[in-house]
Amino acid sequence: MNKTRVFFAAVTVAGLSLSVTACSGASKASSENYPTKSITFVMPYAAGGPSDTTARAYGACLGKLLGGTFVVENLDSGAGAVAMQKLAGAKPDGYTVGLSTNGPMVLNPMSNDLAYSQDDFQALGTMAAIPTLFAVPKDSPYKSLQELFDAAKANPGKISIGVPGATSSLATELKRLQKGSGIEFALVPTSGSAELITNLLGGHIDAGFVNDYLDVEAQVKDGALVPLAAAGEARSEAFPDAPTAKEAGFDVKTTSVYGLFAPKGLPQQVSEKLESGVETCSKDTEVIGQIGDRFVPNSFSNAEATQQVFADMRTRYEPLLAK
Repeated sequence: MNKTRVFFAAVTVAGLSLSVTACSGASKASSENYPTKSITFVMPYAAGGPSDTTARAYGACLGKLLGGTFVVENLDSGAGAVAMQKLAGAKPDGYTVGLSTNGPMVLNPMSNDLAYSQDDFQALGTMAAIPTLFAVPKDSPYKSLQELFDAAKANPGKISIGVPGATSSLATELKRLQKGSGIEFALVPTSGSAELITNLLGGHIDAGFVNDYLDVEAQVKDGALVPLAAAGEARSEAFPDAPTAKEAGFDVKTTSVYGLFAPKGLPQQVSEKLESGVETCSKDTEVIGQIGDRFVPNSFSNAEATQQVFADMRTRYEPLLAK
């Protein structure tokens, strides 16, 4: 009886061992053959605009490059939190990836009680970076950032500045500036750049802190808007005569970085394929043409560098937003 039990136990263990080996082999083969089905490309913003253009351009390019289909899914509810929650909860197999930027990835989980955090994701590379800009209507009395900020300091809460979303990195950056400088603006959140520009052109706000994208560039070229200062490390390529905020004497710095992310725990072979794909697509003339030459960085930021950029954002805003 005991020998029979030992025999069956040995057979069971051997079977389990073979099963584990088989599963491991299947998993490896699956990673090597990736992708074998369509990939969901989660987008935390509505269709249209620079982020959506970026997702669709890279999705199409990655599909051709890797031999799969990337299906963009726009989930713009909850300031991007719904999309990020879906991405965080997805199986880390490469069949759900997503674009994220400063707000959904860093600021939302820092300032709200959400079911995900920045640590639930791994970066796969930077797809685009959109600079930011202070602009005023053509008939504005403010001819420089210094004049605008001096007016705000002299009239606390009276000078209105539009921002693309109450929890955007642009709004948070201005809140950080106010806390450190004593300047008090009347921040006017909008649903995005389109509404912000409409408010500026209609004279409903004194100034706008907005993404320096093609829609703003067109209004500046038409003479409807005047750029006061760029809020990045360097001057705007489109408006080189406008100083940076730092040159104007103010510590305001933000760029909307569009990274490709996946749930943490992606198999190495899959993550390497996607990272390499993002790098290749960042040099693709069709991708660059769709997004805009000055919005696709000349030097590719890989997974590690992208992860660090978002970690630095958290460090910058933690004193202001930490719960």
